[in-house]
Amino acid sequence: MLHHHFWLFLTVTHSAVLIKIIICEDHDVVVEGIRLMLSDQSEFLLCGHAYNLTQLLTLIEQQKPQLLLLDLNLKKQDGFSILETLTQKYPKLKVLIFTMYEESYLIEKAIKLKANGYILKNASNVEFREALRQVTQSPGFYLASQLKKQQQTNEAYRDQFVEKMHLTLREIEIIKLIVAGKSAKEIAEVLFLSMHTVDTHRRNIMIKLKIKNVADLVRFAFENHLN
Repeated sequence: MLHHHFWLFLTVTHSAVLIKIIICEDHDVVVEGIRLMLSDQSEFLLCGHAYNLTQLLTLIEQQKPQLLLLDLNLKKQDGFSILETLTQKYPKLKVLIFTMYEESYLIEKAIKLKANGYILKNASNVEFREALRQVTQSPGFYLASQLKKQQQTNEAYRDQFVEKMHLTLREIEIIKLIVAGKSAKEIAEVLFLSMHTVDTHRRNIMIKLKIKNVADLVRFAFENHLN
């Protein structure tokens, strides 16, 4: 009887540490590569593959995974819109962005939308497995060292840029809200300002940055990491 309970304990313990992973990716060759990469890893179980949000929601309900590998560039829907849906519907599901794009503003958007990590598809097997462990076991946002250095460089550049352009903290707030698609009225409500004050700030921003319309301001903000 004791022997039976001992093996039952081992089975439960082993299953408790198993990390169930699903993938949302529309390239089969990438999925197969991940499958091979994890085939000799007893701590990870790849238990499903979806091509779109509809399939993904069904898969999550069926498999109850701990971790999702999410590509950003899908054929019918971008990964960020899927991420927004998932963080609302499944707040405990860990999401690791798995992409070929290393642009800083995409990493920042992933952080804002509450992803748990960001890794490139050309990462080494060792780095990839470490990312899986970090995302599922540690709090905070996982970012590979190479991308982290790039982010730090961009942060330093951003600070220099803001200083150079003499943008005030209030002007930076307003730029971010404009980029987020807020109207002048909405900005006034969010920042507890009058419409006149918001319009004055917008006019000053345009003069400082030497741009003439909102479309140019949005483009400028993304190019200079002010979004």
